[in-house]
Amino acid sequence: MQPPELFHERLRRLAVEDPREARKAFLSLFDSGGSPLQQFLGHVSSPADGRLRHLIASALRNNRDKERLAPYLIAWHEIETDEFAKRVIAAALDGIKTESAAETALAQEVARLTTAIGRETAQRERLNRELEIAREVQEHLFPQRLPPAPGLDYCGQCWPAREVGGDYYDFLELPDDRLGIAIGDVSGKGMGAALMMAGLEASLRALASVVRDPADLIGRVNGLVCQASAANRYATLFYSEYDPVTRCLTYVNAGHNAPVVLRNRGGVYEVLRLETGGPVIGLLPQRYQRGVLFHRPGDLVVLFTDGVSESMNVRCEEWGEESLIELAKTCQDLSAPNAMRRILDGAQAFAEGAPQHDDMTLVVLRAA
Repeated sequence: MQPPELFHERLRRLAVEDPREARKAFLSLFDSGGSPLQQFLGHVSSPADGRLRHLIASALRNNRDKERLAPYLIAWHEIETDEFAKRVIAAALDGIKTESAAETALAQEVARLTTAIGRETAQRERLNRELEIAREVQEHLFPQRLPPAPGLDYCGQCWPAREVGGDYYDFLELPDDRLGIAIGDVSGKGMGAALMMAGLEASLRALASVVRDPADLIGRVNGLVCQASAANRYATLFYSEYDPVTRCLTYVNAGHNAPVVLRNRGGVYEVLRLETGGPVIGLLPQRYQRGVLFHRPGDLVVLFTDGVSESMNVRCEEWGEESLIELAKTCQDLSAPNAMRRILDGAQAFAEGAPQHDDMTLVVLRAA
């Protein structure tokens, strides 16, 4: 037996294309009875179901069949907008033995509630399907391949907390063999955050190949996002460009968690933070400053959103940036993908199975 929602869609289509087959399918379900029949009848609730309600009412073979569906027929007659279907339902009701007025009113209320529950269930299922589609679309917004970047080992990963999220990372292939690297975090969660994230990505990609100065680029992106987003929406963003010739990483930090640079000096780690830039994206027109990091062989750069550093366990304790840094120090001999996996695994291990409360995004760069 098909799930009730799928059977409902099939029968609604057949009621138009092949009424005889639709009648046969309905009577088979009707005679089997039970929960599948009740769930199916609960789905027959929208204005578009007029043809289906007409078919059901006309398919009933005798008064006994009609009495079984009397509560639904009464409720459908009250909500029906298709006059032809309304007349057929009224004809099915004509002559049905009714009990007391109280019992009739109770039957109507039961049918009304069942129909309302079916409508709500169908709406929830449609929303879930739409969220699944949105999740698939968002997954394709993340990098599908790694552009070539001589002398740089790099990778990224995003784990949304819900079907769709507001975290963002991207790798952009730029002129002169440069590589654009971005990570961001949109305020809030869910569909609104995901839409702003998509707009931020589109703005950055459209301008990055034609605006050479990262500070100017982020200023322009901020202006576009300010125009397009709601007043209470904003995003943190870290954007950098890597030049394989000079090994220079030019960056702008727009209110984002400062990426960590681990530089090994004979077994002692120097920890640098990439903080230069300005405020968050999307609130007010701003000017930004650019910072510069000259990559040295062995440097490990870790870019992250607060969903990683603030990973929380069942006791509501946060993992913290210091724990992230200490774990990153153990990744000195690992490739960028292996270092990324170790850090994400560390955040998950700390959570001890607690539900993920925020999107988790991590980008790791290693100078060869």
